[in-house]
Amino acid sequence: MEYRQLSGRGSPMRAGKKTQGWIQLWNRPYMTFVAVFLCAIYETMMLTRLILAPSSANRTLYQVMKSASWGLPLFVVIIFLTLVTLCLRRLYPLATLLAVSGLLALSAAIYGSGCTYLIIPWLVNLYACAVEAKSMASLAAGLCSSTILGLLSIALSANWHHDVHFTDLLYPTGLAFALCLTAAFFSRSARQSRMSEQALEEERSHAQTLARERDQAMYQSKVAADLHDSLGHDLTAIIALSEGMDHASGKPEIDEAISMINDLARQGLDDTRTAVKTLQSKAGPENDPAQSIGEEHGWNDIKPILDHARQAGISTALTETGRRPQDPRQANLAFTVTREAITNALRHGQGVDRIVVSWDHDSQGGTNITVRDDGQLLNNDADNNGSNGTGLARLGAEVQAHGGSFHSGPGPDGWILQARIPSLAATAADNTGKEESA
Repeated sequence: MEYRQLSGRGSPMRAGKKTQGWIQLWNRPYMTFVAVFLCAIYETMMLTRLILAPSSANRTLYQVMKSASWGLPLFVVIIFLTLVTLCLRRLYPLATLLAVSGLLALSAAIYGSGCTYLIIPWLVNLYACAVEAKSMASLAAGLCSSTILGLLSIALSANWHHDVHFTDLLYPTGLAFALCLTAAFFSRSARQSRMSEQALEEERSHAQTLARERDQAMYQSKVAADLHDSLGHDLTAIIALSEGMDHASGKPEIDEAISMINDLARQGLDDTRTAVKTLQSKAGPENDPAQSIGEEHGWNDIKPILDHARQAGISTALTETGRRPQDPRQANLAFTVTREAITNALRHGQGVDRIVVSWDHDSQGGTNITVRDDGQLLNNDADNNGSNGTGLARLGAEVQAHGGSFHSGPGPDGWILQARIPSLAATAADNTGKEESA
């Protein structure tokens, strides 16, 4: 019931939205020319009346036009300049008000009370200046100057041409002046109130963003602490146990396997510490989403990964063609993709006897990666599925983010992963060029 009352017809909420809608419509750029168009229609009607029915037009204006050949062309030029100046009233409110006030005084000096033809454009410009003025000082200066020029126009019409009494022109002009300023100050007050609300809303949104970032940082720090405590402890225990069993079996193959376990545990502990430091650092990967959490790996770092697979009893081979790109980021991404493919084969493959890795570097600086194994997919292992697995899915998204392609799935004789990594240096140069051109 309360919601219906708040959002019903005539409610303050609906009225506020309607008022805001009208204000937004009024502030659109094309609305600047609506008033100019209406003033142009008014001036055209007055000039048409002056030409077709001169007896009903302004007497002094008609006499000047009749006695001088330049009377009508000059008056048309003054009206045209007034309308053109009126188009710039929102960009330069003070300057346009002074210009229109000056044209009003000029027409009063030449055509007497015929200057009333410019009263409506003058009031439109007065309203725009009162609303759009940047500061109260500039507004006061504009109003004072315009008032002086308006009084001068009335004085020239009454005391020079003697075609109208001073008070007869002063009272209606002053009343229109006061009503125009009253409406303008109401509009200015509503505009400032709306701008204050927008600033408050932006400040509230900024505070909410800071709060979310703070909560995310606290959660990130907690994850880092849990990772350091749990995984770090487990890896340290594995290292201590494997060192205690070093050369204790008396069998070379078992001692070699224990040594490999020790090396892998140490490498995992180093990677864990690096990840923890990165998570706890404010200048971490959030500043560069493409940055790796661990250390950068080179092209040759894949050899220990292949050796680990060989020591597990799997035959491995690496073929490489073309010239290696000298970009460390590209080498690190190629290493990460290949390592994940080999790890997937060891973890999820059933009956894997052979893993073949191919790196083909093309002339454009890109690298095509192919990893094949002859194992069978375990049905209860979803991580080996390229569309659902977290490891392969993350790598695929990372490769595609760099403009490459990624695919993994069952092949003719096992599992196959194919990825293309374009030249990351060329991609970065293209992005920089686009940002500079934009």
